[in-house]
Amino acid sequence: MVFLLNVITHIMIILGIVGLIFYIAYAVHKEQVIFEKVILVISAMTGFLIYFGARALGLPIPSMMMSSVSIASPIRMTLFSILIPWSVGVAVAWYFSWCLNKHIDIAFRVVILISAFIVTLFGDVYAASYAVTAGGGIDTSLLPNLTFTVGMGLYIILNYKTR
Repeated sequence: MVFLLNVITHIMIILGIVGLIFYIAYAVHKEQVIFEKVILVISAMTGFLIYFGARALGLPIPSMMMSSVSIASPIRMTLFSILIPWSVGVAVAWYFSWCLNKHIDIAFRVVILISAFIVTLFGDVYAASYAVTAGGGIDTSLLPNLTFTVGMGLYIILNYKTR
């Protein structure tokens, strides 16, 4: 049963990453103005570079997230591994929905930038989670990614209206 839960968790996280990648590609593809397409591609590249720039400056986000999962205190683990990533997921989804409803060019570029940053962060945290051993139980090292995806998904499902 634990193995099945771990597999489902990995599938959900991978689908979250793939979904954001498709969102970025679709947003760039559907843009009619060539110059705006170029700006959206630059936004995506900038989100990627911001993340790796932060790592180069000594802000290893995956190792901070992995250490938050290994904290012995259940309150700290709940805060740093569940509540904060979930809240950030809800905030990002709210901003996505707000930008899509307003049809503002600059806001939409920021959405692409944030999406690329999140895809890069997700991939890095996902790769870093393999360095942490689960000890035969449920893989708690993936809690930040999982709760972020759940928070973002729930907000979009319950609040975004296409009609």
